[in-house]
This record gives sequence, structure tokens and C-alpha cells, in this order.
Amino acid sequence: MVGRNDPCPCGSGKKYKKCHGGIQQATSVSDLVRDELFKVRQQFFSEYPNRSQLQEFRQLQQEWQPRLMQSMDETDAQAFVIENFLFSEKPELWQEFIPKQTDLAQRPTTKEVLASWTNVQLFLGQFIGGNEQSGQLRDAFTGDTYTVTDEPPTDMEENQGLIAILLPDPRAGENGRLFLNGYLTIVGDFVQFFEEFNAAVAEAGIQNGAEYLASHYLNTVELAVQFSNRSTKEEKIESELTPEQQAVLDELAKHVATSDFDDETAAKVTGMLSDYLVNEQPAVLKSETLAAGFWRFLQDQEIIAGPQLTQKELSEKFGVSTGTILKRSKEFNAFFGARPTAQQK
Repeated sequence: MVGRNDPCPCGSGKKYKKCHGGIQQATSVSDLVRDELFKVRQQFFSEYPNRSQLQEFRQLQQEWQPRLMQSMDETDAQAFVIENFLFSEKPELWQEFIPKQTDLAQRPTTKEVLASWTNVQLFLGQFIGGNEQSGQLRDAFTGDTYTVTDEPPTDMEENQGLIAILLPDPRAGENGRLFLNGYLTIVGDFVQFFEEFNAAVAEAGIQNGAEYLASHYLNTVELAVQFSNRSTKEEKIESELTPEQQAVLDELAKHVATSDFDDETAAKVTGMLSDYLVNEQPAVLKSETLAAGFWRFLQDQEIIAGPQLTQKELSEKFGVSTGTILKRSKEFNAFFGARPTAQQK
């Protein structure tokens, strides 16, 4: 037990009775440190970008904010643009800011944590478990595991992906980390997302995924949000479809798998058929019938490229009569003609 005349354990140098011993409702030192660290981060975002950087920031904002707002709300889009500007394009601002804050800090623990904050990490990986006290993250590039004890991501599911800017947190050990400004959850199968991410890395001609994340932070955010939105929609569709309607999608998937479609086209046509099934709720006596009519519709509207099958070839491919295929294709024409979708744009 700390005596009233002993040095206060907060590290202020004052006697306990003149410092925290005099507080009627005791606040733990760890809470005070957490509050001080939060205020440092808050202060940085309130000071930057400042007037001298405003023109450069506006250029980035004009390029990226409308683009991101196609997938997220304006507030989130602006926050990501600011993060990119300050930590990808102007990292020297943080590197100049933190030593000054370290010198100003009074508590030894606060000073220790701040001194480590020059090591900023752009993170892409997974939440691999935890509780309200701590959470564990695994880096997708290195496999390293980090521990978060300061506001761990308690709302995340195990193995769910995330993008974040991490700072060292010596309070949680050598591999302790904390979030600079929250995190972006990646909804859906992270393995599938990481495959799409690696495809983007390869297309950019960059060998290292971590390097791509640093130089294409907003591209990665955009990819993650689009993937999450698509996954959410697919989960919703799956919950709304009857087994018979799901069989139609499975029949389509079987033929898509044997065709030379790129990933974008495959996702587009699957989404269109799902949209039709959910909204029209057609009676499904034979899954091949709807799949065949949809395939003809896709050909007629030139939504899919490649060799165009004749009526006879379509009939043989799906095992459905040509007359039935024509009838079903007209139903798809009527639906999408009267109700244009994002997939048709």
C-alpha cells in the first residue's frame, strides 16, 4: 500500500497525498496513461494536415474521396484519405510530431510508449482470437502475431480480416500493438480476399505485398470495402434463397467454371441471377431451365464474351428445349430491361 508521503506511483514526482492520493474517486494510472495516449493521437489529427499542406491534401481528396464514396459514407472516405496523406505521403509529419510529444510527457509509461511510436506499421491481416481484455492479430505477410490490450477488436469474428495502422505498445509486451485510429473490418472469407489482393499486387508489378499496401493504401481500402459489400450481399442472398433457387445458382456456377470468364464477369453474372431470383421468386421446377434461359439472355445482351452458342448448342448444353430457353430468356429481358442494375452499367 502506498503511504500518503510516498512518491506517487504515476511517476509525476509528487507525494501521493498531493497527487492521486488526493483524488476522491481514484483513477488508475493505466487509465490516465491510456487517456494521455489517446489525446496525443487526437491532437495530431487536429493539427494536420495544416494550411501549408492543404493544397496537396485537396488534390488527393478530389481524386480519391468521390471514388471511395461509391462504397462507403463520406465521413469514412475522408478519414481514409487523411490517413493515406499523413502516413503514406507525408510520414515525416508524424516523425517530427512524436519526439516533441515524448519530451512533453511526464509519466514514465506514457513517455516509454510514445518513444516507440516512430515505428508505424500499415497492417493487413486477421483477428485470430481474444476477449474483452486482449486480442491477437496475425500479419498476413510475415505471420507474426501481435497482442492488442488497448481497445481490442471485441466486435470481430475469429479469422476475420482487417486493415489498420498499428503503433507499438510496450505495455502489452514486445509484440504489443494498438490501433492508431480504429480499423477496417474485411467481411467474408479472408483467404479469398487475400487472393484478390495478391492479384492486384501482381498487376501493379510489385513483388512485395507489404510494399503495395504502403504505396497503394487507398486502393487496398477500396478493394476491401468492395469485397466486404459483395460478401454481405452474397450472405444476404444465400439466406433469402430457397433450396430450389440455390440449385439454379449452382447450375450456373457449374457452367461458369467451364467457361473462360474472368473473376469480374463471373461475379457479375452470378450477382445478376441472384438479384432476379430474390426479387422475382420464380417457380423452379428444373434448375437447368432457368440457367439456360439466363445464359441466352447474357449472350443476347453481349454481357458475356467468347463463342456464342447456337440455340441447338444451348439446348444440348443444358438439356432444355429451344422453345423453353427462348421463353425464359424473354423473362430475364423483361426483368432487367425494366429494372436496370449496377451490373448492367
